[in-house]
Amino acid sequence: MAQKIPIQLHVANALQWLGTLYRSPADALKEHVSNAIDEHLKAQLDGDARPRCRVVFTLDRRHVAIDYPYAMSRREFEEALHRVADSAKRTRARSIGRLGIGIFSFQQIGRKCTFLSRKTEAAETLRVVLKEGSDEASVETALARDALDAPGMRVVISELKFDPSRPRGPLAPDTLRRYLGEKFEAYLREGWLEITIVAGVAEFLVLPPRVRLPRLMTALRTLHLADAAEKTVRLDLYFDPSGKGRVAIRHHGVTVVEDLSAINAYGIEESAYARGYVRGSIDADFLTPLPARTSFEENADWIALLDLLDRYQPTLQGQIDAQLGEHRAKQASDIERRALRIARDILDLDEFRDLALPGGLAKRGRPAPPAPDESKGRRTRATALRQRPKDPGQKSSPRGQRIGYREVPFENGSRAHSRFASGVVEANTLHPDYVVAARAPESRLAYAALLIGKETIAFNDRTGAVGDFLEKLLDFSFTLQARRPWRGRRPRESNDEEQAPLDLT
Repeated sequence: MAQKIPIQLHVANALQWLGTLYRSPADALKEHVSNAIDEHLKAQLDGDARPRCRVVFTLDRRHVAIDYPYAMSRREFEEALHRVADSAKRTRARSIGRLGIGIFSFQQIGRKCTFLSRKTEAAETLRVVLKEGSDEASVETALARDALDAPGMRVVISELKFDPSRPRGPLAPDTLRRYLGEKFEAYLREGWLEITIVAGVAEFLVLPPRVRLPRLMTALRTLHLADAAEKTVRLDLYFDPSGKGRVAIRHHGVTVVEDLSAINAYGIEESAYARGYVRGSIDADFLTPLPARTSFEENADWIALLDLLDRYQPTLQGQIDAQLGEHRAKQASDIERRALRIARDILDLDEFRDLALPGGLAKRGRPAPPAPDESKGRRTRATALRQRPKDPGQKSSPRGQRIGYREVPFENGSRAHSRFASGVVEANTLHPDYVVAARAPESRLAYAALLIGKETIAFNDRTGAVGDFLEKLLDFSFTLQARRPWRGRRPRESNDEEQAPLDLT
């Protein structure tokens, strides 16, 4: 018969481990907002909810304090401490917390946590103290100086492990405000949740992030699982042209998975949802979060959700492609407009005034080139070029002749960077230099302005040879930039005494 060995647990070490389940100090602090939301939803069912659930964070060098309007009685504290991580809270309201774990989240921030709790107007203020590394909690009636003026909860985390007042620290007000705004976006938009951060004399109100992007999947915002129609999935997705968008999965309005691309399982990280052109959230309240809401249990519901998302991936990809086409067309138009303006301003400088410009590049009021010397019976080069017939393809507009700029692939494997024909400067999108420049909007804009300048100089050539030499100069310039032999080196100050003699042998 097999021997059974009882498993013993070091309670203090286990509790300390529970407190480190959170990914960051801000992630640990969010537990108190979750607790306040749970109590508010429960109070709504009982008919005694406050008009607004206001959570206030106070940050200074000595402590972090959290105040909210719902408290716990002595019996509720005892139940929470006796059943740490037992199960999800069993209430009639939707719950986003897990029993008892949030109490120990303070260990991400400090070594001591004091709870001051007043359940009702008639109740006394209760004081509960937890310490890192201890398997006991101290419960007593608070002294008069610590008593709360009204029902509610105050959580004070002390003996801090870092300074929360640091501008670039893990609990910097701006960082914490953005984090909480993203985490509790759904409840903040409903209007009854209010989160405030107080740091010194400054007070910051947490607001849900503004989204000014085209919405995706508008006709499919609510989906149902195939084998369980009562389990719904709500999509709130937007097109992100930056390619840096993230899609989160939320449980009862609180983000659990912040980025689908970080899951690395089932291929979802390579799908249209995770390639960066989609931003937003997926709400699936039927999932089961892991402790501290670091992810979800990979059970049948989780697999069913991934199957559902995969089924609608072609629809999402089609909408992304359509939005990308519109965005790139608008981006190309913007680059054309800005590149022509930059080229026009540069070519209007003194050193370029002897050039005949393609129509549309000369500014109104540009000084005319010097008049010809008639006494010598000859015209200056500038006058001859100015009288050169204009390109017949230039387009007319109310403001005069205009040229255009566009990016197209050249035929027959042409290695030219650009060409000018029918009033349009065309950039070769198949050229390797264009491919490199197009990786960033600003370098693409500079590349376009450079080609407009190159074609303007070639426009003044009557032999037809200058264009070829300008192409070679561009090849040389971009090859030099690619090699950049001086990268990472700093120029050395001249010092004849320190320089080694040249060896010419």
